[in-house]
Amino acid sequence: MIPDNLFKSLCHCCDGYDKFLYGQTIEAGYKPDYVLRKGDDFIILESENTSSRKTFIGGLIKAAHYLTGERTGILVFIMVPKNNTSTTSIAAQLKTYFSWIKDKTNLRKVYVIAAGQYYQSENVLKIEDADFNHYAIQV
Repeated sequence: MIPDNLFKSLCHCCDGYDKFLYGQTIEAGYKPDYVLRKGDDFIILESENTSSRKTFIGGLIKAAHYLTGERTGILVFIMVPKNNTSTTSIAAQLKTYFSWIKDKTNLRKVYVIAAGQYYQSENVLKIEDADFNHYAIQV
């Protein structure tokens, strides 16, 4: 598990993107855990320690809603797998909803990655680099 305050203090990165928000409101009713930005393109990161599929679906819908108009981007769920919930099962669950909403949003990709693979010893993987792509499941 990555505590919320620690997750927001980590140096999440992707080439060409700058830190934009970390826990603040991005639009009414939506406070993603961490957001990177390059112009109108965003990488939204959500750290989830729950096994509730509703939490993941809600995060997907909120990101899809935000990424409309001029805004484009990707969503990354960093999760703690449980006995009843794996990265594979969450990705499969999200696939139906992402397919359904894809033509209504500029959300390009959704990833699910285990916290233990994304974060080790206060170091995180660079988003969309080779190691990240090896461990993350693209929905």
